[in-house]
Amino acid sequence: MEIRNLITFQKIIELGSFSEAANFLSYSQSTVTMQMKQLENELGVMLFNRIGRKISITNEGLRFSKYALIIINASQNAIEDLSSDTITSGKLRIGILESICATHLPNLLNQFHNRYPSVTTIIKIGTFDELAQMLNTSQIDILWIFDNLIKTDEWINAYTYASPIAVVCSPQHNLAHCSHLLIKDLAEQSYILTENDCSYRSNFLNMLSVSGITPNIILEIGSTEIIKKFIESNLGITVLPEYTIKEDLAAGSLCKLALSDFDYTMYGQLFYHKNKWLSSLLKNFIAFIKEEPFLF
Repeated sequence: MEIRNLITFQKIIELGSFSEAANFLSYSQSTVTMQMKQLENELGVMLFNRIGRKISITNEGLRFSKYALIIINASQNAIEDLSSDTITSGKLRIGILESICATHLPNLLNQFHNRYPSVTTIIKIGTFDELAQMLNTSQIDILWIFDNLIKTDEWINAYTYASPIAVVCSPQHNLAHCSHLLIKDLAEQSYILTENDCSYRSNFLNMLSVSGITPNIILEIGSTEIIKKFIESNLGITVLPEYTIKEDLAAGSLCKLALSDFDYTMYGQLFYHKNKWLSSLLKNFIAFIKEEPFLF
């Protein structure tokens, strides 16, 4: 059973197409087809249903996928282990949310690369579901998310830190300088929110619902930085992690509403896959983050 065939198999699952996998791996489509036939002959099962130009993975293919990943990871781990030297070098692939990337990474990577100049960092930005799939298929080395506390048998938690969630407005907003506000005081407001797959948005809307509020959402957008610009223009209010607005609060361009019945914290979490070799590069990156808590 050849490693390259397993890699091709996983790439087909990831991309959903023999032709796209061939393009990604710089193979001809006939080569990919031949590799999958070899693999199916070795296993004695069909890995893909082929109906016209469409393919779908079989139940046997799904079962085999978890073993293929273990074999691929073990091969990569062996190479990394045996090729390690006294100089920390190589590629570090980080899967990260856009808001964390924009807020934390510039300063953090500047200091990290000053210490380890031979390292190349590759950043993959996506939603939680997209990044989780990347970690599970070994497309990234470490996953950095912001969510409720997550526990899974498949991932190792490398680091966790807390950050409060805030309801935010412009300094010109009529509620900006009010004290002793309650969630019920937000009933008549207009909201600018992140998209539906955002955890803190969902939890905030649940809190509004419990208070009998149906929010007037006038704009939804995935970019935290763009949301802040709209809020600065006094178009509405929003809910954001405090780490994303730290500098804005200090500069006075945004205000945090003083809600006495709103106390909500979420967590930045870094994970690597349990089958991932903890290389010296990955060890040093995790250790660096633990050494520099002021960055958060």
